[in-house]
Amino acid sequence: MVTERARRQYLETMGIHLWVARHPLPNALASSLPEVEEVASSREAPLDHHQRLHALIDEFDRPESTPEPATPVPEGTPHESIRPVRSIKALLDTDTKTDRDQQNDAPVNAPAVRSSAPVVEEDGPAVASEVAVPVTRSPHEALRFSLQVAALDGRWLVLLMRDDALTAQEETLLNAIFRAGGVEPSAPLSCQRFGWPMMEGLPVDDALDEARQGFKAFLAGRRARGWNPERLLLFGQLSVLEEVLDVQDGRSRVLDLPLWQGPALESLDEASARRALWAAMGEWRRWWQVDVEVQQSDDV
Repeated sequence: MVTERARRQYLETMGIHLWVARHPLPNALASSLPEVEEVASSREAPLDHHQRLHALIDEFDRPESTPEPATPVPEGTPHESIRPVRSIKALLDTDTKTDRDQQNDAPVNAPAVRSSAPVVEEDGPAVASEVAVPVTRSPHEALRFSLQVAALDGRWLVLLMRDDALTAQEETLLNAIFRAGGVEPSAPLSCQRFGWPMMEGLPVDDALDEARQGFKAFLAGRRARGWNPERLLLFGQLSVLEEVLDVQDGRSRVLDLPLWQGPALESLDEASARRALWAAMGEWRRWWQVDVEVQQSDDV
């Protein structure tokens, strides 16, 4: 953009004289144009048009301290039209060079990315195998699980790995399974839901320990209703609950009770699941009779 001062000097150098009022007219608005410079002394040796033009170009290359409002450049000034083209070309060349330098420096400066999958070396060429990395859970993030809980005569604690309540048909099926296994409680099975966390938004110090203490407190509150668990029956699989109960070698180390685990009720539509359940419940009759005898001896 050409300033008003440079425009006047260009026109004067090209031999085009401008007329500028040296005194403002009465009641005229203040002009936004710069003041007229003093006329150079006639004693100085005049420069020819070629020298004056080059002097103006050199002066134009130096930045102006206070830019003034610009006016369109008149046609016929080839030097002024060439400079923006050269500036744009230099700017594009600079941007291209910068991008090229960044691409060249990227492999050197970028940190090496290590793959989480190990490389298995064999006799043949190396083959990269992907290994599933277990998801780590923060100890300050609450565990989340829900299940249906019931107690057979208050002695056998039944845990169903599901959130939805049993339908009437499923309750009939489960009572029939117990009778077929030689377990004859005095009252039909009645399930209730337990979900953890019981309240949202509470601070968590140790998620696993708090979930264990919460489930134990739930069972302790049911002792007033006659619950005194002697054995655990789990229907289905829930890794979070198994971690909470600390299932090891057929026993819950948290509750210190023997544990039996079978398929979920939803899977009994398949014949293979029914056969697996029938094979696993073979010891129920003996366990129930032994527990009854132990309870009777304790009562005496």
